[in-house]
Amino acid sequence: MNFLKKNKLILFISFTLIIVLWFGFEYVYRTPISIENMEVSYSGKASNFLNLIKKTPLGWENRPVEISGIITELDGNNFIIDNFIFCQLKSPNTLKSLPKTNSQVTIKGIIIGYDELLNELKINQCIIKN
Repeated sequence: MNFLKKNKLILFISFTLIIVLWFGFEYVYRTPISIENMEVSYSGKASNFLNLIKKTPLGWENRPVEISGIITELDGNNFIIDNFIFCQLKSPNTLKSLPKTNSQVTIKGIIIGYDELLNELKINQCIIKN
């Protein structure tokens, strides 16, 4: 190869590498989708959702759900719905505006998984809908 062909090849490889790195950077550092804008996989009562989880236990992790139920326990920045759904709030300041125990609430959050030891379904990034 002569000198001009080598320079063209190096220039082409450099340009291609820069384009690939740019798109990789944009993919890795893109802004995450907010829970408010996510489409829910399930919407309904907590007791119905428990039955659904027992029938099909796999594939619910990292899915957004909207669940309504009765607050049975308040614990710091977290609360429990219907004695089996543990909700971790997205923003702890909303707990101050949260109704007391034995009141109806609807939340939207992302399922982390089921804790067999505590017999609880864990949901994080919860926001209060009502």
